[in-house]
Amino acid sequence: MPLLDLGVNVVDNCTTAKPLAFLGILPGQGPPNPTTPSNPTTTSTPGGPTVNIPRSTFTEINNFGPNPNNVRVWVYVPAKLAANPPILAAIHWCSGTALQMYNTNVFNTLAEQKGFIVIFPEAPASTHCWDVNTDATLRHDAGGDSLGIVSAIRWAITNLNGNRSRVYATGISSGAMMTNVLMGAYPDVFAAGSAVAGVPYSCYQGPNAWNTACAMGQLVKTPQEWGNAVRSGYPGYTGARPKMQFWHGTNDNVLYYQNFLEETKQWTNVHGVSQTPTNTVQNYPYAGWTRYDYGPNVMAISAQGVGHDIAYPATQIMEWFGL
Repeated sequence: MPLLDLGVNVVDNCTTAKPLAFLGILPGQGPPNPTTPSNPTTTSTPGGPTVNIPRSTFTEINNFGPNPNNVRVWVYVPAKLAANPPILAAIHWCSGTALQMYNTNVFNTLAEQKGFIVIFPEAPASTHCWDVNTDATLRHDAGGDSLGIVSAIRWAITNLNGNRSRVYATGISSGAMMTNVLMGAYPDVFAAGSAVAGVPYSCYQGPNAWNTACAMGQLVKTPQEWGNAVRSGYPGYTGARPKMQFWHGTNDNVLYYQNFLEETKQWTNVHGVSQTPTNTVQNYPYAGWTRYDYGPNVMAISAQGVGHDIAYPATQIMEWFGL
């Protein structure tokens, strides 16, 4: 299946604009224009939504809970909302916006097909890069951008009857970094994550928003060190950890490929499994891409010869989430 370019550009830290090809969704297949309300959510269905959010509409929400950095959030409720619907946070790249993520027509189209709720957060920094470096964002309920995103999800669980056992996050580049952060700091909230061209949890930790050593793959740790970093995100937590999937191009010259290897160390350690794959699938989902399974909870996909503008494999990511 060929890559389908939907006209989205990714501008990452210290880089120029790059085309981002999204897979499996044809241009023009998206839902109604975000400014056109359609079929408002009712409040009369027992166990259903308790707030009036227009259906099939990109709708900003406010006052959704603790949000120290003032992350803005839009929600998308499909026309045919599933009973007790899953929730997916779709997290944009550095310099991107929630509207750009929406305008890919990937997540809203899938929501219409499958009946889940989409949360589109927007980074408050002037660069529109996510806060993945501060101690607050890396720690459970301590603050930062991560808490703003989680507050919106908790709001959706309460007000839209979202399924608290089926909450997922996926992101691209800076959004992939945030996906790692959310999986580490909020294991009680998320069932699974999928990060496309990101870095391990806490790799950017420090005073600066940009971390050259991490970006260039120079931050190399043992699996135990990486795993301990995740466990420090929610001290004392003993519950289940979210499944983690990550994708990376071998020729990435923005967030270097070594970060993929470090993610593998980190999440296999968190789940207590060997770094030796239990299963390897060649040409998944495209020629030259290789999938490595580490039991049922960790999946790593290496894209040979691909740079930072790696395609977003929507179909396979939804399969990972069980959506």
